[in-house]
Amino acid sequence: MEIKIREIAIHYLEKEPKKMEAEIDYSKEPLEKNEFALNLTEQVHKAINTSPSLKNASFKEDEENKFTITLQKYISEPSEDKFTNFTHSLDLLKDKVKKEPFAKGGYYLFSDYTIDNQRYLGVILLRKKSGINIIKKNGTYILDSTENINIEKIAMGVRLNFTIYNSNSDDRNYLALITTQQDGEVSEYFKDWILAAGLIKNSVNTENMINIIKTIPLPLDENGKELFGRSEFNKAVFEHVNSRRDKRINLFELGSTFYGEENKNSFRDFADSNGITIDSEFKRDAPKWKTLISIKASVPGININVDYDKFGQDGVQIKNGKVIINSKDLAEAMQKQYEQY
Repeated sequence: MEIKIREIAIHYLEKEPKKMEAEIDYSKEPLEKNEFALNLTEQVHKAINTSPSLKNASFKEDEENKFTITLQKYISEPSEDKFTNFTHSLDLLKDKVKKEPFAKGGYYLFSDYTIDNQRYLGVILLRKKSGINIIKKNGTYILDSTENINIEKIAMGVRLNFTIYNSNSDDRNYLALITTQQDGEVSEYFKDWILAAGLIKNSVNTENMINIIKTIPLPLDENGKELFGRSEFNKAVFEHVNSRRDKRINLFELGSTFYGEENKNSFRDFADSNGITIDSEFKRDAPKWKTLISIKASVPGININVDYDKFGQDGVQIKNGKVIINSKDLAEAMQKQYEQY
């Protein structure tokens, strides 16, 4: 994984819970682009990719504030000064945090970087006890490389995917939002600060998940043979999710369950490689989730396999003890085969 850092800086926003005060201690200089900064950038990038709270979003189209204005100016004409101005949009966040009694402060890591020729811009909130030792030297916050990096408890963050953002044909959401809050929801003050919108509805996530399940390569045994038929796999995933008390779908948990812990990223990787936008965790939409399964029935000489969503006036109906299939194409296909014999 080749990593290059264009700009990177750390500032400290001081805010204690239950207090309606906040202050910012800005670094006087950007962070040094050394090996430790590269390592931190790589670990943060991976943490976002594997976060179960990852939600896809975009910027509000009809609004702007200091965050989006300074960001756009930096993107249009990148420079160290414009990047610094962008990071100082923390002033706006400070005003919002002051009004939140239970909000906490922390170190805000701003970074513009490239990984494997893909450019990203991240804003990450690191708590003091995140496993990263950050000290201030000559007026600038720096990373103490004597400490091990442990960013599993990133408090909150957003990452902009430049490839999607600059594309005229890719309509996927270009912001990735993550949090470690117990409810998996990014704080409203953080979303207001970055003007995040367009979060994916559970119904859309569910529909995209069904598409993934129906097309992803099936799990294999130790001999390379498929463990399920496609309909069996669909039903197994369907029943596994329904057995959960909270009815939530977690791509990594499902990957571990059906592909093994070493391949827990299977669903996430398949979605990313096929351009399918989906949150890493969401609550399944019950009506749409049922369309994953099919209804099977047979009597001697007749076998029927019908997708759940094909029941109704435009598909299969059951009336007065009879099965009615409303399909002209199916009727013509069967008649044609019958006449061949």
